[in-house]
Amino acid sequence: MSGLLTCLLLAGAARAEPLSAPAHTQHDLQFQNGLVTLAGSLWMPEGAGPFPGVVIVHGSGRSDRSNPWTSAWAGGLVERGIAVLYPDKRGSGNSGGDWRTSSFEQIADDGIAALELLRQQPGVDSSKVGVIGFSQGGQIVPLMASRSASVGFVIDVSGAVLPLVEQVGDEVRLMAQRQGLDQSGQALAQHLHELAARYALGGTGWEEYASLLEQARAGPWGHTDCILGFPSDQDSEAWTFLRSVGDFDPLPWWCQLQLPAAFIFGGKDENVDVYKNVARIQSKLMDCGLDFELLLFGDNGHTLYREDALAFLARWIHDLPPRNP
Repeated sequence: MSGLLTCLLLAGAARAEPLSAPAHTQHDLQFQNGLVTLAGSLWMPEGAGPFPGVVIVHGSGRSDRSNPWTSAWAGGLVERGIAVLYPDKRGSGNSGGDWRTSSFEQIADDGIAALELLRQQPGVDSSKVGVIGFSQGGQIVPLMASRSASVGFVIDVSGAVLPLVEQVGDEVRLMAQRQGLDQSGQALAQHLHELAARYALGGTGWEEYASLLEQARAGPWGHTDCILGFPSDQDSEAWTFLRSVGDFDPLPWWCQLQLPAAFIFGGKDENVDVYKNVARIQSKLMDCGLDFELLLFGDNGHTLYREDALAFLARWIHDLPPRNP
């Protein structure tokens, strides 16, 4: 049903690892996206299949198969009869390329290459293969679906549906609050973010930004990660990355989807303003006619892992009708 909404306000602490090691087989493999060679592992449930499948899409920064959060989800999914293609993000682990100089379109195409490989594997139901993105990966998965008819469903775990610059601003604000900055300190951090975004996206205002950053670092909050995290070097690689992806807004890609989708958030997320994002999903994506499920676990944080969430998603995936692009 279009606009289907399931909102669960549940308590419980986030888990970092699955309850037990799932019975499955693992095979390392390599695949290509253009000239970039990527590495990953195929996790197959025990049994003959055919099994539905899912590709893991990592969050921001460097991330590979050693990531405890995505590893826990990969294990939990395969334990419940879902085949998993678990890659190293480009520029991480054994994958080539460099995420710092790549657009979200290029990273999305990495995931599409993994999905096409997964669909070809014996024992995988090629009519029921989708993607699950974590944190920033949750912003990329609707873009993947817009670029490939092979994507059968889309899952976003702790990923914002806001424009990236706005999401980073929310993260700065939440970090400032968490680190005890007073109202003036929080306003300072927000102003720094605004000037940084203007310089990254428009190439103007460096002197104003650098001057304010110098004042901030000399002030009472200069020792905090919230202030120290702003780049002081005009040649910092952070600017390259922000110029590549800073103007990205996932909402138009979500609105274009004609696929089943699921969103999972923790109510105590310290990276994403969850309730702002939930409001945008409810107000915008329902208007777009997106067929989605929304699960909100009130006492969990950003790196949410729950057995009941996995059980729900596994049933949801298994119950989806076949889709043949």
